[in-house]
Amino acid sequence: MSYQGKVPLSSCRLEFDIGKSKFIGKRRKYISITSIQKLMCMPSGAARHLLFSVLLTFLLISISSACSLSSACNDAFKNMNNTEKGFAEVELLFCKGQSILPVLLTTGQIDGYIAWQPYLALAENSGIGKVAILSRDFPPAGAWHNHPCCVLVASNDTLQNCPDMVVAVSTILLSAGDYATENREELPEITADWLMGDRDYLLGSRIISPVDLFNQSLSSFSFSSRTDKEWNASAQILVDRMGDILNTIDSSQHNGSGATISEFMDSEPYCKAAEWIALHDNSPNHSPSCPSLDLFSSHTDSSRCKTMMRNPLRIGYLMIDHQAPLFAAVKRWQYFQERNGIALKPAEDTKRPRYLELMINGRKACDVELVSAPTGQNLMTLMEQGNLDMAIVGITPAIGAISLGCDARIIQPVQNLGCGLVLSSKFEAESWDDFAALARASSERGRPLRIGDPDLGTIIDVIFQDALNASGLLGVKASETIR
Repeated sequence: MSYQGKVPLSSCRLEFDIGKSKFIGKRRKYISITSIQKLMCMPSGAARHLLFSVLLTFLLISISSACSLSSACNDAFKNMNNTEKGFAEVELLFCKGQSILPVLLTTGQIDGYIAWQPYLALAENSGIGKVAILSRDFPPAGAWHNHPCCVLVASNDTLQNCPDMVVAVSTILLSAGDYATENREELPEITADWLMGDRDYLLGSRIISPVDLFNQSLSSFSFSSRTDKEWNASAQILVDRMGDILNTIDSSQHNGSGATISEFMDSEPYCKAAEWIALHDNSPNHSPSCPSLDLFSSHTDSSRCKTMMRNPLRIGYLMIDHQAPLFAAVKRWQYFQERNGIALKPAEDTKRPRYLELMINGRKACDVELVSAPTGQNLMTLMEQGNLDMAIVGITPAIGAISLGCDARIIQPVQNLGCGLVLSSKFEAESWDDFAALARASSERGRPLRIGDPDLGTIIDVIFQDALNASGLLGVKASETIR
């Protein structure tokens, strides 16, 4: 279902897709299908899926009947527009992901797009557009200078019963982040080998070397497992946004309203990992402010942990360049074993191994299975279902899932930044002020800029809409929806 004409983002979108998040109320307030499942207290198994399908069909029919393109609904949208009179408009075309964004820009269906890497670098390498502003420079000034992106998450079951396994993975990623920062020249080839193998990127007739692409994209990242004031401040903004979103459902059904970022985190594994590294290589980069701790103690020998470790430790990840530290940790496992005594050793000879061995002090602690998924929401769903023990995932789906009852905690950052705004090469905008001036001029001419958006509620969507608001610009839903 899509509306003809512009619909302000302050109005309801009234669309529901399984596994997607959609607007249902005031701006930035959306509901996920997972949330509906929770509220319905549905049974598990086949009965749950059947019941959910019936309820979803009923919901769609009810919504369609209650708010079709009737004059009453259009009048409501018109009244909402009147409350925003005087704001220059920017049209947002929601695209259910970012793979289609370069094609839309190439064919002139959009004037630009917001995205995360490598789709910023792809625009410039292919010549279809240019990066006008990186997300760290979005207004309000200073709000996003070190904003979170990917984080390490662990299930509470793993934290409680096998804490040393969490510390070991934390140690590997902490050290791998340093390696990625110190060996930038190696990272593009490592990432290209993992993600693309021997293949190139193709955009129309253009052939783009993945090494060249990642050489540019990876330069916009900050690989660090440390949190600082800027990281905490921007993470708190995202927590607040998720609290607003979840209040649309029912404030009694989640724990995100009024929460602080610290309530979503368990820093003890990182603290132990930093101490382990400091003891083994005297690294000046991680001086933990925590008491002396016994590392890899009797926890691992607990009966519950032994039961869990009969199966591989399941670690979820995304097939994107943001997770280059993980790729480096596996590809250069000997380096980490020699330096820290902890490594992820491949158990198979492939470019992208799925099965690994977690090595601690030269001994195999457990088997490891790497599980990839298309989105962070998919990974958090797998964790909620008990099918993942840990995951490297975007902070927004992590906050949302934990707020809704997923028994997990954020352990540490893995990667920050790496998002931005791409504009068509025909525009000469090189800063946010240039973009804002262009947006106002286009709106005054009656032809607002049309910007492709990966989806509502993604990190870049939240940051971009905040930036529009800070500049006195109004985002409106474009008349088409890409499916």
